[in-house]
Amino acid sequence: MARCLAVVAIVIWFALLSPYPTTAFIAAVAAALTLPIYRWLRARMSKTSTIVCFSVGMVVCVATPITIVLVMVIPQAMEGARRLSTWWQNGHPIPPAISHYMGEAYRIFVENVPNATEYLDKLESDFNAVVNAMIKNILSRGLNLAGDTMGMIWAIFLFIVFTCLIVVYAPSIRRAVLQVFPRNDDMVDRFVSVLHNASRSVFISIVFVPIIQGTLTGIGLRFLDVPDPAFWGLLAVFSAVIPLAGTAIVWLPITIYLGATQSLGSALMLLAWGSIVVAGSDNLLRPYFLKTGIEVSMVVLLLSIVCSLAVFGAVGIIAGPVMVALARQAMTESELLSRSNDGF
Repeated sequence: MARCLAVVAIVIWFALLSPYPTTAFIAAVAAALTLPIYRWLRARMSKTSTIVCFSVGMVVCVATPITIVLVMVIPQAMEGARRLSTWWQNGHPIPPAISHYMGEAYRIFVENVPNATEYLDKLESDFNAVVNAMIKNILSRGLNLAGDTMGMIWAIFLFIVFTCLIVVYAPSIRRAVLQVFPRNDDMVDRFVSVLHNASRSVFISIVFVPIIQGTLTGIGLRFLDVPDPAFWGLLAVFSAVIPLAGTAIVWLPITIYLGATQSLGSALMLLAWGSIVVAGSDNLLRPYFLKTGIEVSMVVLLLSIVCSLAVFGAVGIIAGPVMVALARQAMTESELLSRSNDGF
């Protein structure tokens, strides 16, 4: 009877949280990551004080990066959108230096390749169509910052509430799970440990390391007097999680632009900074942190991220490695149970 009631309770909670699966999953990962902090606080103060301190800490951790974006990045993004709009209205001219290089390359190509003119004309037409569509999309949506403000606030509120509830009621959740899987205390504890380690590794490697890379990108651009370095640094943070390409999506086009419009020295400096310092920090830190918490190969981790991105969207960056870690632990537990049954 106790097992049936526990199953009913779990099903009810799943039904209640089903409209917000992404928020609930991220909250569960955050709860696994912050549960030791809550326990440390609980050992030193009353339950009410612990809940208040933990909740305030969650709000601060969520509000701090949002405030930084609002104060530093959004003004630069709006200024960049304004310049992009002006450039578009002026007929989107190409800088003279880039135009000169393109003209020389066009002349050499036409002189040496048969029927090159027709091919280049078609290629130029297709390229212009794609670029025009992208720019129109950026201009039409780039300044729509408040379009889903209430939805974002609601999602953040639910994330904080879900995380706090999971952390506070972790003992009750554990008891409910043990009612469903009796006499498996050690197995449940191992799963919780795997979830905690995987969450910590994902947070450091997929959240903290991109922040480091974005900061380094912004520092390099600021040193070279590139406009809006905070905005480009934020773009580098988001692009850093893309497998293979990473932050090069941001700093490589800027490097080409600097080489064509300013000086070759500035371009070489940014190229060296991006390829050695920014990319090097990713190559050194990310594999180390991922491997310390998730005992699978880097190939499997990359595949899990790519596949989960296709299935779950942006949350797949976190969901992929965590699900792989849980799946590997499930296989390990299955082997242990099989061996124990064979022993009997």
